[in-house]
Amino acid sequence: MKKLFFITAFAIAAFTGCSNDSEIKTTESGLKYFDETVGEGRDAKVGDLISINFKGWIVKDGTNLFSDWTKDSTRLPYLIGDSYKQGQVVKFVLGEDAFIRGTDEGIVGMKPNGKRMIVIPSKLAYGEKGVGPIPPNSDLKVLIELFDVKDPVVAEMWDVDKSKIRTTESGLMYVIIDEGEGDFATDGNVVTVHYSGYLEDGTKFDSSVEKDEPFSFVVGNKQVISGWDEGVKFLKKGGKARFIIPPSLGYGDITAGKIPPNSTLVIDVELLDVK
Repeated sequence: MKKLFFITAFAIAAFTGCSNDSEIKTTESGLKYFDETVGEGRDAKVGDLISINFKGWIVKDGTNLFSDWTKDSTRLPYLIGDSYKQGQVVKFVLGEDAFIRGTDEGIVGMKPNGKRMIVIPSKLAYGEKGVGPIPPNSDLKVLIELFDVKDPVVAEMWDVDKSKIRTTESGLMYVIIDEGEGDFATDGNVVTVHYSGYLEDGTKFDSSVEKDEPFSFVVGNKQVISGWDEGVKFLKKGGKARFIIPPSLGYGDITAGKIPPNSTLVIDVELLDVK
């Protein structure tokens, strides 16, 4: 598990020219959008797993809203990120409010290889409170490039023989389902994993499987909670295990995303690669 949840990144290919007012659509909620490219294939709908690149700005000056801001240096101070610059496509389930607030509505109906400019009123974004670099009462402009639309994968908690649970001196509990092959992961290795995380009552709080996005980190480099760093060293490439991580080896008494304070975490892990 990453210590910091969801750091957004924004980008899109250059948008050419200005839109025609007749091509700008307005939804009942007040969101506006314009399609530069329509794309082909199935429409994106709520519940789909989508892959995008995007670029976004805070709207400080409402003039030329649908012109190409990628070439306007005066807009640069209001840029809120760039996924092309980060070199990473963003994946999420549409409709779960997992991305910039307000964009879900704007993305619905797009097709793969489509490009859309979306202007989100403050009331549909972060409203009077704002968030991070976005001040209160800010309208947002986001350019979306949609790469892929898939049916979602639903991760289910694995069946585990509880009689095989072992406990380390630190308090980490674990069950090895499949040890894997090759050398054990060790400090300094870069490991790539698929995981699904649950609270003790079975509530799922995160899953790389559902996002179709394996997670990589350096073992022993404090890039993840200590329960992960310790547990992954019981596995080899291809191995599977369940980690039961007490709060002292997890997020302690802080709230982390959907994880309440003092939570014991149940993590089903598959070690995909070790380098």
